[in-house]
Amino acid sequence: MKMNRFLHKIVAVTVISGVSLTSCESYLDVNDNPNYPIEADISTLLPSACASTIAVLGYNGVLIGTMWLQFTTQGNTTNQYNTLCNYSLSTSSYTSFWRNAYVNTLPDLKDIITTSESEEMWDYWVIAKVLTAYNYHILTDLYEDIPFTEALDNENYPQPNYDDSRTVVYPGIIDMLDEAIDRISDAEANPSTGIDEYDMFLEGDMDSWRKFAKNLKLKVMMSAYFLRKIHSIMTNCKFVIGRDFDTYSSEISSLLSEDDFLEEDCAFTDFEDATNKGNPLYEYNIRQLNTQENIRACHTLLEYLLNYNDPRIVNLYETTTASGGDTSLSYGELYEGLPCGTKPSSSTVIALSESSRYLQSYDDPVYLMNQAEIYFLEAEAYARLGNTSMAKTKYDAGVEAAFDRWESTAGQGAAFISAGGAYEFDSSSEEAMLKCILTQEWVSYAHANCLDGVFDRNRTGIPAISSASTVRVSNYPGERTLSSGYELGTLVAPGSTVLQPTEYPRRLLVPNISSDYNTNAPTTKALEEPMWWQVAQGE
Repeated sequence: MKMNRFLHKIVAVTVISGVSLTSCESYLDVNDNPNYPIEADISTLLPSACASTIAVLGYNGVLIGTMWLQFTTQGNTTNQYNTLCNYSLSTSSYTSFWRNAYVNTLPDLKDIITTSESEEMWDYWVIAKVLTAYNYHILTDLYEDIPFTEALDNENYPQPNYDDSRTVVYPGIIDMLDEAIDRISDAEANPSTGIDEYDMFLEGDMDSWRKFAKNLKLKVMMSAYFLRKIHSIMTNCKFVIGRDFDTYSSEISSLLSEDDFLEEDCAFTDFEDATNKGNPLYEYNIRQLNTQENIRACHTLLEYLLNYNDPRIVNLYETTTASGGDTSLSYGELYEGLPCGTKPSSSTVIALSESSRYLQSYDDPVYLMNQAEIYFLEAEAYARLGNTSMAKTKYDAGVEAAFDRWESTAGQGAAFISAGGAYEFDSSSEEAMLKCILTQEWVSYAHANCLDGVFDRNRTGIPAISSASTVRVSNYPGERTLSSGYELGTLVAPGSTVLQPTEYPRRLLVPNISSDYNTNAPTTKALEEPMWWQVAQGE
C-alpha cells in the first residue's frame, strides 16, 4: 500500500503530541531542531512533510474539534480529556501544533521549495508552496500572530518576530497561493517521475492542486473580507488587510465565476490495521491507552441527529452496550449521549453501558478539506454576495456530499433537502441562508477535519452559544425533553467550563516552547479573546 513506509512518522509525532499534554516541554525554540537532517532527497522530504502535516491534525486537531464542536465529550469513568472539555488550557497545552510545524513540517517544505526551484521541478514546488500556505493558515488561525517573515532562518533570526496576522500573515498566505497557481503550467509541462507516489494527498495531479489552492484561497479571503464587511456596515468605515474592501469582493466573485474548485476530498487514506500505521487518533486513543471509554457521544449533536432521524448517526457513534445493538430498535433506543463536559456520575445518573462511544477505526481518513466543506464554503460565499440560486445549489450539493461520505448513507441526503425535508434550504433572507448552510456544515465536520469547524464557528458565530445551560432537562437515559430555551443545533456551556457561560475558546495560548526562549513573543491573550477575523459574542 502506498506510503506505508512513512506512517511511522505520523505516529511518532502523534505520540509526542500526547506526551506533551502532561509532561515537561523540551528547550526547543521555533527554529531549533538538532535532529533535522542537513540534506535530504526531495522525494523523501515531500512524503515526510505530508506525514507531519496530518500527524497533529489527525490527533490533536480532531480532539479539539470534536469536543469543542460538541460532537463528543469526556467519558464519565475516565479523565483523559477533562481539561479540553472544560477549556482549562495553559501555555503548555497542545504545543505540538507549534512544535511540529516549525520543527518538522515547515523546514521540510522550505527545503523542497529551495531544491525544486533550483532544479526546476515545479510540481514539487507547487505542492510545497500550497502545503506551506496551508500549515501557516492553521497556525495563524490557532495563535493569531506568529513568526512568518523571519521564521525558519535561525542563522539570521534566532528569535524571530511574531508578524501581525491581519496585515502580514493572511496577505502572505494569499500571495503564496497565487504563486503556486501561477506555476501550475510550468509544473504540468515537465512532470517529475514518481511524484504520484510521493504526494500523499493528490498523487501529483497538478490540476487538482490548482483547484485545492483556490479552495484554500477562497477560505482565507472569506475570513479576511466578510468579517470586514460586517464591521463596515456597522461602523460605516473600511478596513484594510493588504487589499481594500472592494478588491476582496471582486476577487471572491472572480474565484466563484471561474468555478475551478476541488469539489472532492483532499485527505490521506492509506492507513493499515497495524501498530504505528493507523489513523493518529485511533493509534493513541484506542491502541495505546489502557481504556477505550474516554470519548463518548455528546448530547448536543446526538439530540440534533435523533430529532431529524438522521441516519448518519450510525457512522459517528457506537450503539450502547445496554441496547445490545438490536437493529429492530429505533435510533433513540440504540444511541445515548452524555451532557457536555459535566461528567455525570456513572452510578447514579447514566451508566457507562448506557452511553455511546465515539466510533473510531484505524482507517479513518485525515482530511485537509472534505468535499462537503468545499460546497458549503461556496454556498456561504454566494449567499453573502446575494446569489440565492447558486447558494441553494451549492448547499444542496454539500448536504448530499456529507451523506455520501459513507456507503451506508449514500444517496439519502436528497430526501432531507427536498421540499418539506428536514434540511430544506431557507432562502427567505441572508441570515436564514447562512444559518442553514453553516448549521449543516457544522454537522458535516463530524468525523472529518473538525478543527476547521471550530475556526468557522468563531468566524461566523454559528452554531450560536445557547443561553440554556444544558441541552436536555434530564441526564437520565432516554429522557429527551429539551431544556427551556434550548434550540437544536446550538452549543451549550460545558458543565465545568472555566469561561463564562456564553464564552467560547477563540485561540490556543502563545506556547511556552517559544515564549520561554524568544523575547519577541507577545504577551498571550485570554483564551476567549476574539482574533481579528472572528465575530465577537453577540454580533
